[in-house]
Amino acid sequence: MTKIRYNIIQLEVTQAGQVVEIRHRLPSNYGRCIGFVARHVKGVYSEVDIPEIGLLAIEFNSRKQLFVNDLIGYETEVEQLPEYKELNIPLESGQLITGYYLDTQKGPDKWPYLNKEWFRPYKVAIYLKCEIQNSNQNVRSSAIHTTATQTAKC
Repeated sequence: MTKIRYNIIQLEVTQAGQVVEIRHRLPSNYGRCIGFVARHVKGVYSEVDIPEIGLLAIEFNSRKQLFVNDLIGYETEVEQLPEYKELNIPLESGQLITGYYLDTQKGPDKWPYLNKEWFRPYKVAIYLKCEIQNSNQNVRSSAIHTTATQTAKC
């Protein structure tokens, strides 16, 4: 049976047009990323939905594989959490997740967040859904136990 673990990468945007670098190390027992959700979590306030507040690019295995390019928007009312977008990325142990988030500030002129006077720091979160590698710990421990038992009988 495969075990699923979730990992959250939080990014804080403090200036209009800012590029936020991503450098995140996943636990070494994660074997594969199978899904992700990226969304605004705090700080942008608007009476209307904003289809794009930024652009996200994520690379896996220390820049060896670019797998995610996504637009991040703002929803005034979140009725349900978005579904995880599918990934199938084998992870190399000890490698970094890297990339960037760019505040693009695109939208109609009526949105106050386009005016730099109205800009407020905000946060974006990337939720990764990963599988844990199957380890042979149970096999090794039972093999050691069997050997110890056989030695004791002799």
